[in-house]
Amino acid sequence: MVYGTKEEILSRVGGALKTCRLQQNISQQVLAERSGVSLNAVKNLETGSGATLGTFILVCRTLGKDGWIDALTRTNEELSPIAYLEALRKANRRVRERASKRTH
Repeated sequence: MVYGTKEEILSRVGGALKTCRLQQNISQQVLAERSGVSLNAVKNLETGSGATLGTFILVCRTLGKDGWIDALTRTNEELSPIAYLEALRKANRRVRERASKRTH
């Protein structure tokens, strides 16, 4: 489980990327150019001010952190069709519960 608010997590992720960049002695401008993103996108990512998932992926690849992306997308086990249906039912139930709470 990851602890902290969304802002705290964005700040930690941005800080980790900044540390990687500095360890490789790369300026924000050079990282932006190599990644194919704007300088402001890199600054926003590093400060936790928000960035797109696409920017995150491009910057991770440029910094050689493909393993971070792989860890996010790797599944250790496949869901059985029954488990998948049960997960959908739970998700739909939560949506209905939230909707019914708003109408009361």
